[in-house]
Amino acid sequence: MVGNGSLAIALDSSLRIRDLFYPRVGLENHVGGHKFLLGVWIDKLFRWIDDDWKISSNYLPETLVSRCIASNPNLKIELEINDAVYSFLDIYLRKVVVRNNDSQNHEIRVFFSHDFHLYGEDAGDTAFYEPIIKAVIHYKRNRYFLVNGETEQNDGFYEFATGQKESFGREGTWRDAEDGILSGNLIAQGSVDSTVSFRLRMNANSEHTIYYWIACGKTLEKVKELNFFVKKTGLEQLLLETENYWSAWINKEGVDLNILPKDIRRLVKTSLLVMRTHVDSRGGIIASCDSDVLQFNRDTYSYVWPRDGAICAMAFDALGFQEVSRLFFGFCNRVITDEGYFRHKYWSNGSTGSSWHELLGTDGKQQLPIQLDETALVLIALWNHFQKYQDLEFISKVYPRLVVKATEFMLDYRDERTGLPKPTFDVWEERAGIFSSTAAMVCSALSCAAKFAQVFYDSERQKYLNEVVSQMKKAIITHLYDDKLKRFIKAIYPDNSRDTTIDSSLLMATIYGIFNPPNKAMKETAEAVINHLWLRQGIGGLSRYENDKYHRVSERFQGNPWPVCTMWLGRWYCRTAQSLEELNKALDILRWSAGISLPSGLLAEQLNPFDGKPISVSPLIWSHAEFVMTANEYLDSYRRLRYVERN
Repeated sequence: MVGNGSLAIALDSSLRIRDLFYPRVGLENHVGGHKFLLGVWIDKLFRWIDDDWKISSNYLPETLVSRCIASNPNLKIELEINDAVYSFLDIYLRKVVVRNNDSQNHEIRVFFSHDFHLYGEDAGDTAFYEPIIKAVIHYKRNRYFLVNGETEQNDGFYEFATGQKESFGREGTWRDAEDGILSGNLIAQGSVDSTVSFRLRMNANSEHTIYYWIACGKTLEKVKELNFFVKKTGLEQLLLETENYWSAWINKEGVDLNILPKDIRRLVKTSLLVMRTHVDSRGGIIASCDSDVLQFNRDTYSYVWPRDGAICAMAFDALGFQEVSRLFFGFCNRVITDEGYFRHKYWSNGSTGSSWHELLGTDGKQQLPIQLDETALVLIALWNHFQKYQDLEFISKVYPRLVVKATEFMLDYRDERTGLPKPTFDVWEERAGIFSSTAAMVCSALSCAAKFAQVFYDSERQKYLNEVVSQMKKAIITHLYDDKLKRFIKAIYPDNSRDTTIDSSLLMATIYGIFNPPNKAMKETAEAVINHLWLRQGIGGLSRYENDKYHRVSERFQGNPWPVCTMWLGRWYCRTAQSLEELNKALDILRWSAGISLPSGLLAEQLNPFDGKPISVSPLIWSHAEFVMTANEYLDSYRRLRYVERN
């Protein structure tokens, strides 16, 4: 992932662009899982970079500039590639160092193919060659993408071609490239692609550099202006400025991470950087830029879930990046309904996202198709933010909607008989009911609202909210704790049936809820979660819940391991450890996470329990946020316990 808040680009393991969002992160994907291919021609042999190559993908340390190596022993060639999105303007930058590892001279041609689907559509595009600036431009309506480049000897394209694809049996110009020669077709319209090539005359055991860029804009004039800027400044300089920017950003004064082992410290910083690429410039934090999930259900994770965003905001706040969390709270302040709740999910422009939640009916009364934990978590995150930064002026701007309206809604959305929240969908978005985890988070959110009331000297409101919190906490224990099982149950459903499934989300009742250690009921519940859901074979980790069938790999396990759930367990260990020795359990969880991350540092939604390969989207920003929170809580617990043991 590389990005700058308005342009976000995802590359796959074969160094191909698969997703390109512009001008809003998560909103318009102009590639949508199609492939921008990279290929090499040498001695009349042509190879696209794919699984036949030896490829490594990583970042330059503490930056959002990639460092990737692709080598092909048969061709005796190696490419070292740096990718970045310029920090200050919407330009994708790629530097390719080509190494001829042969003892003979060669002519080498490098090909870049572009499979745009502008606005996410497959028709009505135009691609043309602009002879004055010697660039290829794709456009439709108000979206323009200018492709250009040069070698270190200032040679531009060697050849180019535009053409049609996906219709009339035409595969596209990428197929034209495979003989090493491009047609030079000047313009194409409809469903189109383009390919450009660079020619290098290379001596034995030598290297040459290609500089390549895509300028993104809303007008032809804008992308031409950006193209001129790149040529004038030099791509090497722009890469350096981008590298320096992100290095300065991630190393701002904040929490001291030096207590952490090096691999964990590195993943904390990578997580924050990757999370930042998913933050739109107007505050929406999307769950994932990875469109591979389109293959399964024709929808993506490129939405703002208030839950995921709130946890990301807490992670940013924990390590000193309050300006990012403020952007998110501003987004939430704009999209929360006048009634005071959040819908299922949103596009990054604030419009309502797709949903599978149905309207609920209980005793003839319609219930809302919402996840109440999302509304609660935003309020909890906002209180955490204020606790750390005491920025009353900012809080006062969002207080009327994010605190007052949200609180009033949660107060009204209670069952008069039980005192619990009315049925809503669970954290996994699968079933509707009264869930222990949701009820605990709502109770915690109302407690936070009471603390806000104290800040604003509203003693009457504070007193009333504290009374409700006390009543709801008792109601949770009365209705959702099972004396025979000696633990909390998962849920009570609208038909009054009780779900006793052991679910890792019960840990949220402590992590984000009202039941703080050493609560006996939570301790019993956590023990049940560990005993039933921890994978004692394979790679380890924690499953979501008993008999989880979502992408399930093997019935030998309750389900696949999820980093999110495993991090909840790590946070439980942080909060319950009574000694540095006990705290090592949390450190083991952090080491587990570092071990299952991809070489680039990305964390997936879930993993194959046998080999740890990612399943579903990667990265999942929720996974990264929970990792950061676990690392931060480990640091807090370590300092606390070390002080106790020394004194």
